[in-house]
Amino acid sequence: MKLRLQPIRIFCFHQVSDTFDESTMKQCDWLQTDAFKRLIYSFQQAGYTFISLPDAHERIKRDIFRCKKYAVLTADDGWASLKNILPWLNELQIPITLFVNPAYFDGMHFREKDTEKYLTESEVLHLYEQYPLLTIGMHGWEHKDATKQTDGEFKESVEQSVKYLHELPDYVPYFAYTWGRHTGATDRILADKGITPLTIMGGGNYNKAQIIDRELLQ
Repeated sequence: MKLRLQPIRIFCFHQVSDTFDESTMKQCDWLQTDAFKRLIYSFQQAGYTFISLPDAHERIKRDIFRCKKYAVLTADDGWASLKNILPWLNELQIPITLFVNPAYFDGMHFREKDTEKYLTESEVLHLYEQYPLLTIGMHGWEHKDATKQTDGEFKESVEQSVKYLHELPDYVPYFAYTWGRHTGATDRILADKGITPLTIMGGGNYNKAQIIDRELLQ
């Protein structure tokens, strides 16, 4: 019997809280806390094992046959509301990668609007001490569309992010494109620096892919 290569599903989400506050949150990015937990339980009941992004990447590169079902959690932007679910994920020993914009580590409002706060620098620096299964990746120095930046601007954004994050014990060399948008040039810039890009096309990951694909958790 021919063995099937199971895809590794990598999920992306943003904000998680008990209630939605239209003055501080974006409906398209929000998940209610209990709904988030039900989704995670549903995948576990369906036979998925949650692993870290680096572990998943190694399996994607090396596995010829993969019968077991694996999933990965990633969260974009570094919203402060992620603190609502990190303790719970830690209890379940579920790894997660946060993709952050270091320019906003002062806790400023998103794009200077009256929206939810980002995690601050001190909070990010202490996350690893509290949640050893957590890793930190890049989402750009600021939350900008890579396809609307010049090659020089994008390269500078990457270099600023690496310089700021690379000394963190939980830093990993992965770059999640904002809105999943990228070009061949941005892919080459990341490849030259040994950084793996992630997009959001909604597919599964089998093997030997140069770009890791994600799907929205919903």
